[in-house]
Amino acid sequence: MKSNIYITLLFLLSIISCSNKLGSQQLNQSEIVSSKGEHIYISTINLGITGDKQFTLITNKKIVDVKDFDKTNSLQGLDPFIYSFSNDTLNLYFRNSAKYKVPFNTESIKIDYFELNNSDYIELYKKTFENKLYHAVPNHGNSVGYPNMPKPPKEDSK
Repeated sequence: MKSNIYITLLFLLSIISCSNKLGSQQLNQSEIVSSKGEHIYISTINLGITGDKQFTLITNKKIVDVKDFDKTNSLQGLDPFIYSFSNDTLNLYFRNSAKYKVPFNTESIKIDYFELNNSDYIELYKKTFENKLYHAVPNHGNSVGYPNMPKPPKEDSK
């Protein structure tokens, strides 16, 4: 009897969670500024209960609300590319093939696209956890792993 009640409660909670579309969307943005003050934003939106459906978009305007995110001109998938920015050049590194082109022109920022084989991409991806020269999409932040992921507990040394 108790197990039926728990199953029913879990089912109801899952329906409520799935129907709350706005609450299950998370917008992340990274801002890039050129030496001449031009801005580019790398924006991601994660959908679903676990956030495992991700769309990425590079824009020249900051997205203020989740509703303004244009999924039709975006790249779908987790970890779609790695990027670095230096000397007014945005470098986009893709696994195997460049699957996205920035849909606008910039005055002061040059954009280069690189296609890496799987092993080179993984080696570069490892460097994104430092968040210094190379960055993941979305950035890893200060945590170990994906954003919003809690840090593991520290073990007591005995």
